[in-house]
Amino acid sequence: MSEETLELLKTLSATPGPVGRETLVQDLVKEHFKQHCGTFIQDKIGNVITTLEGGSDQHYAIVAHADEVGFLVSNIDEKGFIRVKWNTQGHMPDLRLLPGQWVLIMTEKGLIPGVFCVKTAHLAGPEGKERIPTYEEVFLDIGAASSEDVKELGINIGDPVIYAAPVERLLNHHVSGKSMDDRVGLVVLLRTLAQFANVPKTKRPTITFVSTVMEELGARGAAAVAQELEVDAVVVLDIGIADDYPGTQGEMGIKLGQGPVVVIKDSAMHYSHEFVKRVITTAEKEKIPIQRAVFHSYMTDGVQFASQGQVVSVLAIPCRYSHSSFESVNLLDIDMTIHLLMKIMTSS
Repeated sequence: MSEETLELLKTLSATPGPVGRETLVQDLVKEHFKQHCGTFIQDKIGNVITTLEGGSDQHYAIVAHADEVGFLVSNIDEKGFIRVKWNTQGHMPDLRLLPGQWVLIMTEKGLIPGVFCVKTAHLAGPEGKERIPTYEEVFLDIGAASSEDVKELGINIGDPVIYAAPVERLLNHHVSGKSMDDRVGLVVLLRTLAQFANVPKTKRPTITFVSTVMEELGARGAAAVAQELEVDAVVVLDIGIADDYPGTQGEMGIKLGQGPVVVIKDSAMHYSHEFVKRVITTAEKEKIPIQRAVFHSYMTDGVQFASQGQVVSVLAIPCRYSHSSFESVNLLDIDMTIHLLMKIMTSS
């Protein structure tokens, strides 16, 4: 299944979908929902929801978010250089990662390429080369000669800016690229839907599949869905923070290729103890590798569903270098997560 998984991941990653502008990603999701369920609904904020009817009295929900981290055009100077602000609720982007990163500016006329720049080392001098630039020192260069050049391209204040990076396959089933957070969750959601659609109705539960918007801005989309959803349990899919590479302390012990992460608690929510136990028990029974984690500086759509009284568990796909243009995951972890989801929802 990994090759099919990889192709879907490439397609979803390549599709622009920053916070508040998830339409193109949601259009792809709707195609899958329509293919397997016949119908779907899209609410006013942009969430897309479908339900695959089953024959048992159990009703679950599987949730992943469509938006990706990025930026918004905030200033265009007279020489045509562009400044941006981040589009997330959290702290500013990691300034170590920005200089040299290629981006695409989403305009009403199309996508415009640009690159994050800082003063060259020849001008920064020894002192400048030894420190991380401030956010005010980082700017976008699109080759414009004036603000008029920029405006003629259709670039305006508030236009989204996303990383321009393909998904590339590496060794040992690793893949790297932009927006693994949370297109990898959407891949799991859509592949699980496709598999359950091939299971006879009498042998599957009823499952509601939800692709949310604006998760990176405080799970705003999930808040709208959670108010109306009534199910037996919710599984939220997101990335899990891996710390298995040089420079990390291994505090969480999360590794690529070792199976999905069962999140016990994050900075916003302690997830359902009973449901988490069931997830772990199912994994052990089926001999599916899992990892357990307590994450800080981390939040998912799950907080919104739990806040409405739902039973919630989070399954996270291990990911290195989160919120960068080179987020890295392992295809085997994706397949194991799908397998575990199938078993959770068909176990008594």
